[in-house]
Amino acid sequence: MKIFKLLCIAVIVCLSLCVQAQKKERPEKPVKQFTIYEKGQYMTKVDVRKELRGTENSVQIDALNASGGSGLIRGEVLPGAEISQVLATAGNYNLTRQISKSGRGESIQLMDVVYPLRLRITISNQVLDVEIKEAGFWKISVGLTQ
Repeated sequence: MKIFKLLCIAVIVCLSLCVQAQKKERPEKPVKQFTIYEKGQYMTKVDVRKELRGTENSVQIDALNASGGSGLIRGEVLPGAEISQVLATAGNYNLTRQISKSGRGESIQLMDVVYPLRLRITISNQVLDVEIKEAGFWKISVGLTQ
């Protein structure tokens, strides 16, 4: 009986020493297809995403002021977001097309884009510097507060 107990203990000790933890394989992080280098202090939301429905190489920029178009007590109407300059520091585009303009802001589209594209966009005196690395139809949505 003592030999059986000693044998069982020896087997358990031997098995516990032989067992090793498996190394956890971490999945590789996907490479981001865009980078935001600079964002103005009044830019509350900047959303850069690739739309799967578009087939052409273009970038749509939507700029909205959260308080734009609203009247103040004094009777003034707050201005909407205005895209005043779009400068391609890397890559290029052939055509700028205005899609819409409202009391809150405006939307423009850059057509025939060559990627990688780095844009320096001035919206209501705030600067957004963004780089897009992959070709396709991209949407940049910017929310401002003033």
